[in-house]
Amino acid sequence: MSQENVEIAKALFAAFADRDFEAAARLLDPDLEVRPAIVGGPERAVYHGPKGMKQFWDDVDAAWEEFRITADEFHELDGGVLVLGRAHAQGRTSGIALDAQVAWMFGLRDGRIVDFESFSSRRAALEAAGVGGSLRKKEPGRRGT
Repeated sequence: MSQENVEIAKALFAAFADRDFEAAARLLDPDLEVRPAIVGGPERAVYHGPKGMKQFWDDVDAAWEEFRITADEFHELDGGVLVLGRAHAQGRTSGIALDAQVAWMFGLRDGRIVDFESFSSRRAALEAAGVGGSLRKKEPGRRGT
């Protein structure tokens, strides 16, 4: 099931890149909670359900003229996936540029994403995942991280 979870996480990233919400919605649990690090600011907004994910995407597009993410590494976790990558963005009104290492953590249940959290640093994501700095790239044929 864990490799399937990685494929589900990859599919959500592909849907986001294409802004294909219909494809994304098929991956989302009705009880989804989205906790973004960047959009939502210091108050750490929480979006609920597939409609909440759509609102999150709309908020991203409203705040950023350009917002691209690159998912570089996918690590299987017990019941989820940790993704390490980069965010590239330019503020819509401020023009501020962002090019930073970021991370995402997915919780899955019954083949659907039930929890999505983004982190503005890899370190925070590793700590939240309970792996500290000891995460290794997954070797072919090796189970777990």
